[in-house]
Amino acid sequence: MPETMLTCRPAGPSPRFAASATRCLTFLFGVLGLDSKFIVRVASIGVLTTLVVGVQAGAQERLVKITTKKDGKTTDFYVQNLQSADVTVTLEMDLKNYSSNQKLPYTTTVPPKTAIKAFSLTPTEADKDSSWSYTYYATWGSLTATHDDSAVYILPYAVGDSFPVSQGYGGTYSHTGGDKYSIDWRMPVGTPIHAARAGTVVGVKADSSEGGGDKKYEWDANYILIKHNDGTLGHYVHLKKDGVTVKLGQEVEAGQLIGFSGNTGHSTGPHLHFAVFKAHDGKQRQTIPIRYFINDSSPVVLAEGRSYKAVGAPASRGVKPAASTGGQQGNGTPAAELRVH
Repeated sequence: MPETMLTCRPAGPSPRFAASATRCLTFLFGVLGLDSKFIVRVASIGVLTTLVVGVQAGAQERLVKITTKKDGKTTDFYVQNLQSADVTVTLEMDLKNYSSNQKLPYTTTVPPKTAIKAFSLTPTEADKDSSWSYTYYATWGSLTATHDDSAVYILPYAVGDSFPVSQGYGGTYSHTGGDKYSIDWRMPVGTPIHAARAGTVVGVKADSSEGGGDKKYEWDANYILIKHNDGTLGHYVHLKKDGVTVKLGQEVEAGQLIGFSGNTGHSTGPHLHFAVFKAHDGKQRQTIPIRYFINDSSPVVLAEGRSYKAVGAPASRGVKPAASTGGQQGNGTPAAELRVH
């Protein structure tokens, strides 16, 4: 899912090029949708600064802002989270005649709408040329979130509806790496989507009408992001334009209507993509294998190529959630195979 980066490369004696370094660090880091990228490179040569910007097509949503502050010979780095969700950032530094007061690479989780001082750089020898370069990566989620394995998830659509799993855990089309434990359900555009677990809405996008099989549409997926009480995030992706019925900060219950499915973003057909995750580092999320309540037996792992009928939340049926996340796969009903991202 989101793996994003920005690279700045100011170089030269630190007193002469401090201004260039500061300008480089004040660029805003943009991210939206799946596997989106925003890349800025700055090189300083003599008194000439060359700027090369590579940015993927599509509207950008600013995730974090990185700035610096000079205090004598020391340069302090600050990270500001512009989002309503936790954001994890990794900064990789290439230093010449500089030392850091923190271990590098530096990775941390920044709480919502919060700015933190990350680390400081100081020249090792004041009379020698100094330079630094950095690359930073950021993604949604917290490093410290620990999934509550007793949590039971319900199917994220209306009771009585049945849809096929077009791509399951480890699906070869796109459920690899940080997206390994994701589920895709093939369903018509406009299908009501319900919360699979209770939580707080911490991210929404609903203004896109663009989508297709080309990766140029990665920025265009509409989504809902819900934070659970264990700190993990539930991500509902590819929703229709104006297909979000909840607002930032809203508390939702399991089974509550939250939006409508679509075909926006990088998608080869109408479907819902859902995953629960935390941050692995700033470069990548870590999706979590979860099980779903589909009948009166223990929760199951959904099997690719099978259809599953939603039966509602366990509490409403007097069923005690199972604590284990291991175990059998649900049989469901056989369905025609269609892989969608």
